[in-house]
Amino acid sequence: MCHLNKQKIVFSFVICLLLSATKVLACSCFYLPNEKVENAVNTAFKEATAVFSGKVVGFEYRKGIPNELLESQENYLGKHFDYETMVVKFQVERWWKGEASSVIFLVTSNTKNSDGSTSGTSCDYGFEKDRSYLTYTYGQDSELRTNSCTRTKLLNSAEDDLKILGEGKEPIEEKDKPKKPSNARRNKYLSLYVAMFWEATSERISNVFSSLEICFCH
Repeated sequence: MCHLNKQKIVFSFVICLLLSATKVLACSCFYLPNEKVENAVNTAFKEATAVFSGKVVGFEYRKGIPNELLESQENYLGKHFDYETMVVKFQVERWWKGEASSVIFLVTSNTKNSDGSTSGTSCDYGFEKDRSYLTYTYGQDSELRTNSCTRTKLLNSAEDDLKILGEGKEPIEEKDKPKKPSNARRNKYLSLYVAMFWEATSERISNVFSSLEICFCH
């Protein structure tokens, strides 16, 4: 479940532990020995999908986000699992890489299952509400993730990374983003274009019939 990259050699020793109703996957990270901080930061930045700093403002569960562990169990057991995946909501403070939104959600491996159990992995970073982090993420923009084997860390402990990353940029507020026209607005424009087209076409048809009348008259 952990992300493997060139910056570090990450081995995930996946051990299924049944603790009451919770399934926990253990994770161990191994780093390249004697690697310079600058090299580590530059490699992490290059391989990340997005890099940002922000405050955790909440957690929520969502359906429809695939979980690799549960899907592999479904394939192996031939049994369907209903579950919701936990996401972490950030209020973004600075961006270094990726789309500069002011709010972003990170997907975790933690799930809440329909049978009352929960599952997760210790590879997931232990985010806490109201604390700020420098976060290196990977995956698709719509499902960004991170883990405890990346350079993600508390912002007040990220001084070395911040010196190398530089100033960054401020996020773009939703109100400042170019908005897509609403359906009503699109329909309004469509109706206007149709009306203009019909008016022009009607005029041409009328001219054609006028020409025909002149021809027949002669």
